[in-house]
This record gives sequence, structure tokens and C-alpha cells, in this order.
Amino acid sequence: MPAKKLSRPIYFVIRRLVDPHTGEEVGAMVPRHQIDRRLMRERAYRVGDDLRADLKKPRNVKFHRMVHALGGILADHIEAFHGMDCHAVIKRLQRESGICCEEQEVDIPGVGKLVIKVAMSLSFDDMDEGAFYQLWQGICRHIAAKYWPDFTEEQISSMVELMPEAA
Repeated sequence: MPAKKLSRPIYFVIRRLVDPHTGEEVGAMVPRHQIDRRLMRERAYRVGDDLRADLKKPRNVKFHRMVHALGGILADHIEAFHGMDCHAVIKRLQRESGICCEEQEVDIPGVGKLVIKVAMSLSFDDMDEGAFYQLWQGICRHIAAKYWPDFTEEQISSMVELMPEAA
């Protein structure tokens, strides 16, 4: 069976436009950039087509940068994370804390069943802003409890916001 082809999302902005059929002002979804218009042409979407969509607001890229900046800070300053890249640090924190993880049961022959935590994807298409914010809070809380007990969750969050790579 061939692998499922990943399709790139098309981004839209909602603009006020006049409907030529009714003359009334409506909110209309318009492709956000030239690449989005091109993707629509490549997929043969035409004016008047009926389309089905799963709409989501894209996440703020600042928060995505912040979580990876946090991973870098921990890799640089906490021995348990030395030698790890930012992404690996965040995945480890997800599994340790259980935040945004799925539990899977693995049957190990001769041993029995083992429950493991699998960190969910942080990609923009897989995690919305609300879940990402819960991830951020949970990871900061976990770091304060386990690695930096002299800091609060809020202090850790503020420290990362001051980092240039998080801006």
C-alpha cells in the first residue's frame, strides 16, 4: 500500500467583500499568499466549487519559537539535557510530564504489558493554539518542580520570553 501523500494546507484570510449575486457585504475566505492561490489552481479549485474543509486558526509562530528556545536553555544549563537538541529536550519533557502525550500499551513477550507515553506532534497542523498553551504551561510547571525548584512556572516562562531566539 503506498504511503499517504501529505498535502500542504492552504492558508486563507477572511475579508469583507461584496457578493456580486446579491450586492450584500459578506465575509469571504481569500487565499492569503501567492503560493496559496497557486495551490488552489493546482488542485483545480474554481469559483463556484463546493468544498469541504476542516478550518483552524494557525498558531502564533512566536510560541513555537519559545518552546524550542526553552529546550535550548535546558540543553545549555541542565546536565540531564546536555548534548540534546532543542526538539529532543521538549519531547523528553512531554514524556516525563505526560503533557500532550498518548499512552500506548506494548506487549513484551515473556515480560507482559508495558504502558509507554508517546509525545504528540507539536506541528502547526497537528496541535492548535489552546493545546499548545497547555503544553507550554505544563512543561514550565514540570521544569519548576523537577529541575529548577527555585523558579516558578511564571519565572521560567518570563525567562524564555527575554531570549532573543524566542522573539
